[in-house]
Amino acid sequence: MADVVQVLDSLDPGGAERHVVDLARELVRRGHHVEVAASASGPLAQELERAGVRLHVVAPERVTRRASPQFAEGLAELLERLRPDVVHAHRHAATLAAAQAVGPGTAFVVTEHTEALWRTPSDRTHARVALRRAEIVLSGSRPIAAALHAQGLVPHGVTRVVGPAVTDGPSSAAAPPAWRGRPVIGRVCRLQPDKGVDVFLRAASLLVPRLPTAVFPVLGDGPAAAELRALGHWLGLDGKVHWLGYRPDARALLPCLDVLAVTSRSEAGQLVVLEAFAAGVPVVGAAIGGIPEQVRSGRNGLLVPPGDAASLARALHAVVTRPVLARRLREGARRRAAAHSFDAMVDAVEGAYAEALAPFRRASAGA
Repeated sequence: MADVVQVLDSLDPGGAERHVVDLARELVRRGHHVEVAASASGPLAQELERAGVRLHVVAPERVTRRASPQFAEGLAELLERLRPDVVHAHRHAATLAAAQAVGPGTAFVVTEHTEALWRTPSDRTHARVALRRAEIVLSGSRPIAAALHAQGLVPHGVTRVVGPAVTDGPSSAAAPPAWRGRPVIGRVCRLQPDKGVDVFLRAASLLVPRLPTAVFPVLGDGPAAAELRALGHWLGLDGKVHWLGYRPDARALLPCLDVLAVTSRSEAGQLVVLEAFAAGVPVVGAAIGGIPEQVRSGRNGLLVPPGDAASLARALHAVVTRPVLARRLREGARRRAAAHSFDAMVDAVEGAYAEALAPFRRASAGA
């Protein structure tokens, strides 16, 4: 068993954050001691508390997509006190802070959850230095691993692909009354530009004349929320798009959807895709990054060109108006989810920890 500190930017809702919470909970169940450090708290902190996992906020403000000396200093003080066996960092800012804070005798593992196409040359330089301090770099998909190598961020032989997996979620929630008897086409994500919610809204505006009773729930919150609401109003979608904000029961609401749209402009793969599949909900996704690894067009969903609202609208229309297609995709979605074992994912992470720790334990045994 190992003492592990998971490090991430915050406990705001998101795929990487959900992954950390689920992983920490399972590692504790398996007998590891796990604590979490972040630059800021967030709604998911309550789930850590219920799982008996302590959260340490080690920076004066939320840090994302940048280096922060305060984040690194606060984390270094915590690690000096805890002396964990493994520090496991997630996301850019947390990785930069952890690379500076990890002391001798502690194994450093990083998970890269996206291709991070937003990184500037300076960001890539910082990432290269940080990632090359890690014993092992886990990537959420093969495209991420390929991008890491293509950009020269990590040497070959360091990366391991450990894809997302879904835990057993809560039972299905009752559909809101406004959704009953209507086509329900949803988007679940953090509301930020790279998630392409604007593309979803433009597709919705094209669908309304053809599916006048359809509703388009958007579950999530984020920095682009006000701008996206204004776009929805400008497109005439008032009353059609249901802005639900952050919902702790988002997983339970997924079975209420007829189809989930994934419109990201840059995406290594989304945990919510597998959550939808587990609920038997087909996905129409942008053919970018790791999404084609999850969405097999014609089997469990449909793929469309990224940023193409017209193609997205046509694919969504096909799923909700062609029962035979929808049934085939639902069946394929459930099969795909069943193939992504959560236990196997955690086994792979534990294996990475053991591999990263082996040199330290050999050195300790020989001392």
